[in-house]
Amino acid sequence: MDGAQELKLQLQSEAIADLWQEQCSLHTRLFELTCDEYTHLLASDMDELDESIEQKSIVIKDIEKLDKQRQALVKELNAQWEDANIFKVNTLVEFLKTNGQHNNAERIEKLNLILIDIVEKVQAQNKKNQVFLNKALISLRELKESFSGGKKQFKTYGSNGVTRSTLSK
Repeated sequence: MDGAQELKLQLQSEAIADLWQEQCSLHTRLFELTCDEYTHLLASDMDELDESIEQKSIVIKDIEKLDKQRQALVKELNAQWEDANIFKVNTLVEFLKTNGQHNNAERIEKLNLILIDIVEKVQAQNKKNQVFLNKALISLRELKESFSGGKKQFKTYGSNGVTRSTLSK
């Protein structure tokens, strides 16, 4: 590899590492908004909840844009370097290490571990939010049914985990 090729690869690998760092920042923002969403749900603050959801949508669109940029850079590497054959993070890191880009390879590797951790936290918080919403919907349904008069129907789970209906007066 000549000096020009090495410089080009260094610039490309730095660009990819910078994208990973931006992804970490955006996912951190997404996590913060998801936590805010839960707080607004608990406080029944619908205006703030709507704002958080709107902000989450913007962040998700930004994440998608960055991912398209990352895909384009990886595609460019695969087209320019016969031995690249990059199809996941591990192969990217190995390609960069093999071609003298140890610092950027290690940076991407560390940032990817951080990104995975943040994504897992976002998923866990989203599940927590969903459980809260489901409980709130069940409470609303039961409240609505209690105002309708007559027989009240409760839904419970049987020993096999299947929902069953019981009637009470």
